[in-house]
Amino acid sequence: MTLENWFTPPPIDTEPFELLEKSATTVIMQKNMTLINYAGTKFSLRIDRTVELMSAEAIASRLGLTLTESIRTVAFVSANDLTNLGEAAWTEESGTVCIWILGMFRPSANGLVVVPYIEGETGALGPVATTDYFGEVPSDRIQIGDGKIIFKADGKHRSKIGVSALRAKNVAGSYDPDQNMLTVIQYTLPASPAKYVNQLWEIQEKPFAGDVVNSYNDGPLADGSQMGPFYELESCSPAAFLNPGEKLTHTHTTYHFIGKRADLDPISRQVLGLGIDEIILR
Repeated sequence: MTLENWFTPPPIDTEPFELLEKSATTVIMQKNMTLINYAGTKFSLRIDRTVELMSAEAIASRLGLTLTESIRTVAFVSANDLTNLGEAAWTEESGTVCIWILGMFRPSANGLVVVPYIEGETGALGPVATTDYFGEVPSDRIQIGDGKIIFKADGKHRSKIGVSALRAKNVAGSYDPDQNMLTVIQYTLPASPAKYVNQLWEIQEKPFAGDVVNSYNDGPLADGSQMGPFYELESCSPAAFLNPGEKLTHTHTTYHFIGKRADLDPISRQVLGLGIDEIILR
């Protein structure tokens, strides 16, 4: 697969969802659609989405924080249901889909992504990260160690990283010192080990050994053109092995905090496991 033949299906790109309900803080949407995978399997499905703005009290409670008045914050929860409307089960043989949520954010020259991971032996847990989605990430753009991946998010070099189900925690984030902004995402993980869709652009030996959490940094293509610039923080549900009528749910929460470094530091330590001054590429 190459960028020339890549596209996003219109039902999840340009076509509207049906608005079922809305309020000052919540919107509920739904859409039925049909998608076809590379193997030719047709998926008839329904997506139900609820997006809700969180109060400051809910943010503090969810993250176990004390928020001071000097910190500006906004956060929202995206709850997503995927239902099999077809007459056949979705299996490894047929191929399947998943719920993929991405946040697309403004890059900056000094912006960095932080992805915590579970430490342990490669033989038991596999590689710490996938770093070759679009060619290997240059060494001056990534740092891996001490349970954290730090990845440059400047919108100037097309690259992507991912962490597998055996390594992923339920959180990732980014820090932009130019905007004094700390961004955090949280997402649901299954209670027991699950298989994930492999997003590598190739014919795969292990199509269900994919990553749970990803970060993409946009950059110029070979011809000098560019989609962005932007960077992304992404999470996926497990692969949707659903019988007819069954549904899968995935929840993804995004938090933005703006404030002085001293105010953002305890948030970063509590949620991401390292201080603001530690979010650097050495």
